[in-house]
Amino acid sequence: MSLVRPVGWSAAAIVLLFPMIAMQFEQRLHWGVNWTVGDFVAAALLLSGTGAALELAVRLNDDLAYRAGAFLGIGAALLMVWANLAVGLVGSEDNAANLWFMTVPVVGLAVAMLCGVSAKAMVRAMLAMAFMQFLAGLFVGRAGAAIAVSMVLGACWLVSAWLFSRAA
Repeated sequence: MSLVRPVGWSAAAIVLLFPMIAMQFEQRLHWGVNWTVGDFVAAALLLSGTGAALELAVRLNDDLAYRAGAFLGIGAALLMVWANLAVGLVGSEDNAANLWFMTVPVVGLAVAMLCGVSAKAMVRAMLAMAFMQFLAGLFVGRAGAAIAVSMVLGACWLVSAWLFSRAA
């Protein structure tokens, strides 16, 4: 049995422990960590969904380029969704403009479900995500940081598409 699986799932559990531990010192250190039960549930769902998606990708294809494309795409999606839920990519997490960024993984998932999870289909899914990411950046164009984030994430989707194309 490979050590990667237990290490990956243990890392996800440890990530959830950090805010719990930090909250114990919050009154003294004022780190700004004050998670609710809902925050822990959302984080647990995000991390377990990410872990399940990574497990599926590893089981679907043993090509290294396919796996690298999947890890990059899934990892970038996790970071974008987590940041958007935590602090928002445009203003605060309550800003309605942030919903544009949430369409990106939804579109990628929809394309993957419609076209399948072959390497060729995943190229399409990543290109659709890159397009949506750049579109989201344009729609919220007055927020400079959101444009920069869109460019970086769009580049992640494009590199992921390239990796999938190498596996096709």
